[in-house]
Order: sequence, then structure tokens, then C-alpha cells
Amino acid sequence: MHARFARSLLLFVIFEIVGALILSGSNTCLAEPGQADQPAAGDVRFLGEWGREGSEPGEFHFPIGIAINAADEVFVTDFYNDRVQKFDTNGQLLRVLPVSPTPGGIVLSRSGDIYLSHFAERKREDRPNDRISVYDPTGKLLRQWGKTGTENGEFDCPGGLAIHSDGRLFVADQTNRRVQVFDAEGKFLFKWGEYGAKEGQFGGIVSIRSRVGGPQFVAFDSKGNVYTTEGSMGRVQKFTSDGKFLLSWGTNEDKPGGFGGVFTGFKDRKATLQGPVSICVDKHDRIWVSAVCGRIQQFTSEGAYLRGFGTAGTEPGQFYAPHGLAFDSRGILYVVDAFNHRVQKFAVE
Repeated sequence: MHARFARSLLLFVIFEIVGALILSGSNTCLAEPGQADQPAAGDVRFLGEWGREGSEPGEFHFPIGIAINAADEVFVTDFYNDRVQKFDTNGQLLRVLPVSPTPGGIVLSRSGDIYLSHFAERKREDRPNDRISVYDPTGKLLRQWGKTGTENGEFDCPGGLAIHSDGRLFVADQTNRRVQVFDAEGKFLFKWGEYGAKEGQFGGIVSIRSRVGGPQFVAFDSKGNVYTTEGSMGRVQKFTSDGKFLLSWGTNEDKPGGFGGVFTGFKDRKATLQGPVSICVDKHDRIWVSAVCGRIQQFTSEGAYLRGFGTAGTEPGQFYAPHGLAFDSRGILYVVDAFNHRVQKFAVE
């Protein structure tokens, strides 16, 4: 069922055979505490889920990104179905927005416009990718920009998106190993990052052309600081909003605060899964990070580990390569469970 995923280099999670199977990978999420319905491990409570694999309305074929507006409407990018689906917080489908091709990253502006990143590893002239598109809430295309390349305003597998409080759009330009910044209309402003393993660099322990290095997702805290994830390096980096490096944390070890682990969901073997994927910041400036090994972890804004939950699997509260994270106004955490083709939600306060 997942053979197509293993063959394709997907948006925020990538398979590479290097002796073991390595995988890796939004916006600021300022929310109010929520109510819990039923208990789970520790102080995290599973509240529900929706979705399954398919192409019918309400189904998913590899969901990736998630964003929630002020009205608590939940937008999910449905990668292989070439669409965004909008739900209420109980998973009731509200709208299907065709947004071909292959949408991945998503963020909402204050006015409700939908910003999306599009990419495919196998480029096709009839399905232009490596671009950013903007839609109004009804699904009308407003504008788009970008093409495959390395110049300013060009992309190679653009990933996660985040909008600063001043309206600037930050784009994780994954295979170009950089973050690009634009105004709301798509005018290029500046960039930072390059291939390497040092502070402020991205993805330096894998091939320069491997998207697994990142950056994959970006997010802001309340002070405007920028956080990025890197799958291959197993780290989160923190920058000022003008790209000045502040600090980093994380490893790809299988331990609290690490982003590695063993997944047993494959029929014929166990696999070591490494790398943080998505990142989200709550109203207390606590940093939440998903990892492909099936864990969601919480850190302080200085990188100190606080807690974590989740294991690899298909049951409620388990994950198969979790991707996008977002909070609603009540403080409920929503997790895009990509390879399980569903969204799960949790009370974490």
C-alpha cells in the first residue's frame, strides 16, 4: 500500500537506503487550552480522528500540511489528490478545494487567503511545480510565483510555509538548503542558508541534492523568532526573523528529545526512522515537533525537552510518519498522520 510512497520523494518525508531506512521532514499556533474527553498516557488525551486512504471527499492520499483559522476551520493539504480539504474540528467535511498540482505546505493569512507550496521530485512540464500559489477562501486562484531553479524567487522542492506578524511569507526551500522570504504579493525580500552542517546551514551530512537535509518546516514564536527542522541533521534551528542564527538542538538518537526510533510497521523488517518533520509553536512559546519515528515532542523555546507522546503504529495515538501540526482556539493539537491517511487530535494541556 505504501510502495508508491517509497518510490516517490515526498514533500517532507523521504526514503533513502544508506544501511538503514532514513526518513525526514506551518505556522505559529497561538491557542487557548482545551478540554479533554478521554484519558491517554500522561497528560495527553486522544480526542478523535478522521480520514482514511482514498480519493473520495473526506479521504486522503498522503496528507501533509495543516492550518486552522480563527473560526476553527481546519485546512489539510491532500498531496496526491491535488486538493485542500476543509473540515470543522470534529472532522465534518466543509469544502473541497482543487489546487493542482500536489500541494504540501500551507499557511493562512489574517484575511483568510490560503498560501500553498507545490513540488514534485519528477518534474513535468504539464504539471508545473516548485512554486507558491495563493487562493482565496472559496478556492479562487489569486496569484502564484516561482519556478524550478536556484536564483532568488526560484525553488527546488519548496516545503513548509509560515507568515510573520508583519505579513512576510517565509518558505523552506528544501533542496536549495535555504529559507526565502517574500512580501504578501510574492516579491522576493531576502534569503539565508546554504548546504552544510554548521550553524545556519542545512542538511550537510547527506548528498547536496537530497531533500532529506531540509529545511523542511518553519514556524514563528510570539517574538518573531524563526524555527526550522532538518531531517538528516536531526535538529531544530532557531533564528531571528532576519536570519541571524540563535541556537540549535536535537539529535537523531532514540531517546527523549531525540528524533530517532525503530518502526515495526513494515511487514518484512524493522526500520530505523530518523528526523524531525513539522514544527509548531503554542501560545506559551512552547515548541512542538513531529518526528517520523512516530513521536510528538514538546520543548522550551531554548530547546529544553519537556515531554513527548506517541509511538509508531496505526492505532489511536500512534503515528506512521506524522507531518503537519496545528492548534485550534481551545488548545487542541491536531496531527496530520501522513502514512495512515488521517488527522488525529489531542488535548495536551
